[in-house]
Amino acid sequence: MTKPCYLLVIMDSSGGVTRRVRVPRRAFKAAVGGVFGALTLSLVMMVHGVTSYDDSEQAARLAVENLELSATLAQLEGQVPQARVAAMRSEELFRRVWAHSGLGRSPSLLGVGPISGDSEPQELHSSAPGTPEDALPPGQLLRAFGQLEVQSRALQDNLELTLEYFDDAQRLLKNTPSIRPANDAWISSRFGRRHDPMHGGLVMHKGVDFAGYTGMPVVAPADGVVIWTGTRGGYGRTVVIDHGNGVQTHFAHLDSYDVRRGDQVARGEVIAEMGSTGKSTGPHLHYEVRRYGEPVDPLSFILN
Repeated sequence: MTKPCYLLVIMDSSGGVTRRVRVPRRAFKAAVGGVFGALTLSLVMMVHGVTSYDDSEQAARLAVENLELSATLAQLEGQVPQARVAAMRSEELFRRVWAHSGLGRSPSLLGVGPISGDSEPQELHSSAPGTPEDALPPGQLLRAFGQLEVQSRALQDNLELTLEYFDDAQRLLKNTPSIRPANDAWISSRFGRRHDPMHGGLVMHKGVDFAGYTGMPVVAPADGVVIWTGTRGGYGRTVVIDHGNGVQTHFAHLDSYDVRRGDQVARGEVIAEMGSTGKSTGPHLHYEVRRYGEPVDPLSFILN
């Protein structure tokens, strides 16, 4: 029985038969299968190579990004303690400013409650979703952190300026005469031109007279420094307090005084006792306010 086979006829360019070859069918199929398998394998290897190249390229890119991120995190870790100290400093300055403002209980500057060195920082809640797409690249993250640091310093500078303003304003208020020098006395003569009680002529009265009794307490109308005590002509026993900013107060016709030159006095502190020394017709206090040496109406400085 003849075995099944394929007859291959090889012809030349002129069309003549040059050779005939009998190929068994099984061998032909095996050869065709081998060629097809080789082509398939080559295609698979090609696809795998392309895919592997993409994966390796992505892996290399991720490795570079990881290195950049590690470096960024290292820098941020070094700056976080400084940022924490800056935040605590800003919070403290804000509280001091708020306390000086007199607006009530101080809220937190950062909205996270009190900041303590022993407590962990509380989480700041934000309405923005924290998705990976929102994350900043390492370079932009460092720049953003740097901008926050600059803004924090600017905020501290502004807070310090505001606090300095409040301190100056508070110091000015404390050193500005604002209360009566003798609480239980009454005004017997005002500031301005009047008839002299001793000679009857029209003269300038440089202060305000508070009438009372000998020994009535005389108090400092504001914080200041005693710059003069003693007897001064028609003023009798006198005390002079310097309040700064060119403002001085003079207390005359005193029976006695309880302060000495150089003493620091506070508003409301007793400094002397009312009397009738010098040119005086009875127990009273002659009270003057001078600004840069010029007498001004003391009543414009009395708020009570």
